[in-house]
Amino acid sequence: MKRKAALITTLLLSLVMLFALTACSSYGSIKKAYEEAGYTESETLQEYQDKVVEALGEENADYENSCTVHFFSKMDGLLDMGVAIVLEFHSTKKLEEMVANSATFKGVYEDAQKSDWVKENCVLIFAFGTDAASTFINA
Repeated sequence: MKRKAALITTLLLSLVMLFALTACSSYGSIKKAYEEAGYTESETLQEYQDKVVEALGEENADYENSCTVHFFSKMDGLLDMGVAIVLEFHSTKKLEEMVANSATFKGVYEDAQKSDWVKENCVLIFAFGTDAASTFINA
């Protein structure tokens, strides 16, 4: 009986550790926050992805394996509109590699950290509108 209890306890602890050690992504909560604020995510994003990553530096030719660009927009009249561009890195390791390999991105990243525009593996690189940045920060 003690062996069964020990085995079950070991299996449960292993399962808990597996979930605790998996890569965390804050993108789900960020997307939900933008949707609740009235933003929609662009489905035709490839043109934006290429241009955004191109601006980060040519030394990041392998960006497709590092991050995904998400473009959120809201158009509810002239006074309530906004745009946000979020880079979602596939892992924090990929984010660290981008910082190490690109002087341009390193500067953007350091400035974003000062403004709370970094959440785990996601970086807000552009925000326009009354609530575009605060939605990301409060997500």
